[in-house]
Amino acid sequence: MILTGNTPIFEAVADYFRKMIAHGVIKPGDALPSVREVALAERINPNTVVRAYALLVEEGLVESLPKKGYFVTSSAPKRDASLKKALLSLLSSGYREEDILSALKEIKGERHD
Repeated sequence: MILTGNTPIFEAVADYFRKMIAHGVIKPGDALPSVREVALAERINPNTVVRAYALLVEEGLVESLPKKGYFVTSSAPKRDASLKKALLSLLSSGYREEDILSALKEIKGERHD
């Protein structure tokens, strides 16, 4: 479910929850599954899940409440965080801003909204 390709496992776990938050599947105030639940379900080390959750805390998407768990923050950026990460990835892969804008214009023209 979570693990894919050559992405580090903790990053894949964090990315999964980023997407769930961005798409509103997990909403502000909702609890993330416990570290143990994710570790057992994905057959990974609990420390890997802790590392992924710490990344989400650092990004401001979730907060850790001692003895309660991890919860989506009320100020969690939704799609903006995912979009920003995707754009940064494209730019770091060598795509120019002009290339991205051109592709967006082409897609918009094809959608006929």
